Amino acid sequence: MAITATYLSSLSFTVPDDLGAEFAPGVRVLADCGADGLRLGTVTGATAANGATTVTLALDAGELTANLAGIWHGNDVPDSLIRATEDYPGAVELATAAEALAGTDAARVPPVAALRQAYLSWQRDDAGRFPGLIPPAFNLFAPNLALPGTVAFSRASSAWRLGAAGLVVPAAINVPRFDYDAAGNLLGLRLENAATRLNTIAAAPTAPEDVTVTAVAHTISFYGTGSMVLSGAHATTVTGAGALPARMSYTFTPAAGTLTLTPSGDVRHLQVEAGPFATTPILGEGSQVTRAADVTTVALSGIDFNTSEGSIYIDFITPPGLVGTTEYPVRLDDGTNSDHIRLMRDSNGFLHIRTVKGGATQDNLGLGAAADNTAMKIAFSWDASDMRAAVNGTFLSKQITGSKPTVTTLRIGLNSCDTTRHLAYFPRALTAAKLQAMTL
Repeated sequence: MAITATYLSSLSFTVPDDLGAEFAPGVRVLADCGADGLRLGTVTGATAANGATTVTLALDAGELTANLAGIWHGNDVPDSLIRATEDYPGAVELATAAEALAGTDAARVPPVAALRQAYLSWQRDDAGRFPGLIPPAFNLFAPNLALPGTVAFSRASSAWRLGAAGLVVPAAINVPRFDYDAAGNLLGLRLENAATRLNTIAAAPTAPEDVTVTAVAHTISFYGTGSMVLSGAHATTVTGAGALPARMSYTFTPAAGTLTLTPSGDVRHLQVEAGPFATTPILGEGSQVTRAADVTTVALSGIDFNTSEGSIYIDFITPPGLVGTTEYPVRLDDGTNSDHIRLMRDSNGFLHIRTVKGGATQDNLGLGAAADNTAMKIAFSWDASDMRAAVNGTFLSKQITGSKPTVTTLRIGLNSCDTTRHLAYFPRALTAAKLQAMTL
C-alpha cells in the first residue's frame, strides 16, 4: 500500500508522521508521479519534525514532479525494489540444472529440483560402473588396464606406446596398448590404423639418410633436444621439444622425390611417415618398419544383445588430425558395409549417428563438428521410433523413419586413430535425461 506523499522539490518529498527509521539512507523508493510516471530512487537523508518526515532522494533517472501522489519503499510491492544488479548480504546465485548435475561451480547453490535430478541421474561413477542404470551388457573401462573377456583383439605386429613413467614401452603382437600422456595421465585404449616408418635409422640417428616420398602430407616426429634439417623434396629445420616424454612433430607436403634427413644433436625415435599427424613411435633398425592396424571387435552373439533397441556410451579422444576417410569410434555391423549402426566422424570432422540397411542410409542424426585431439563423451540410443543422442551434455534427437539393420559385430576404433577410455552397450534404449546425464 502506498504512503501518501507531498511534493517538495525534484529530489524531495514529505510523508506524514515520524517515519525516519523507515526512510533511512539506502532504502529504495518507488514514487508515483501520476501522469508523469514512476520514478525509482535511493534515500539519501530523512528528517522528522512537526509530525512529518522530509525525505531526499538520489533518483535513478528523471526527477519528481508536482503530480507526486504516493510512495512505496522496501518490499511494499510484489517486485522487490532491491537492485537486482547489486550484491547484498546473503545473496547467492542459483546453479543451472547442468551446473548442478556436473558440480562445475561450487559457488552456486543448486535448486532443489536440480539436486533431485542429480540424485536420479547418478549414471556413471569413477570405477566405470553405472549405478543409476540397468547393467550394461558390455563394458570396456580403460583404467582397468584390461579388456573384457568378450573382446577379440588383434594386431599383426608389435607396437609401442608412452607409459605412465614417460618412457616408450613395447607391446607384443596381439597385445592391446593402454596409452598415457606426457604428464602420466591415462588416455585410454590406443587404437591406430596401419602405418609405415619410412626412415631406416630411428633410435638415435647421427648421419644423413635419404627417403623416398610422394606429394602427399607427411609427418616427421622425434624426441630429444636436437634438430633435424630437411632438404631435397622439402626444406626446413625442425627443432626438438626436449627430452622424453616431450615429442616434436611437423607435418608438411613435399614434392615427389628424395627427402634428405640430417640430424644434429640429441634425436631419439625419429619417424617419418605418410599422413597428417604423428602416430605412436615405430621402432626397429635397418629397414622401413610397418606397424599393423589394431583390430578390436565383439561378437554380439557373446553378449546380451537386443535386436530391437539399445544404447551406447563412449568416452574417447579424437585423432590428432583427420585421417582422410570416415572414422568409426564405434560401429555395429553385419561384417559388411551393407547393414550397420555407426557413430562416425566424416572426412570434414563432423560427427553423425547413421543407420544403413541393404546399403541404403535409413536415418542420420548430425551431432556437429568434433575438433582434433579432443575428449568427447557421447551417448546414443535407438528403438522402433526414435534416435536420441547426447554430446558432452547437449541433447539431440530425431524420429526414425527407416528400417533397422541386422548386425552381428561391435567394432571399436575402426579406421580411426583415437583413444577409447570407456565404451558401454546397454540392451535398452535409455531416456533422453539419462543419456544427457551420462555425458556431463
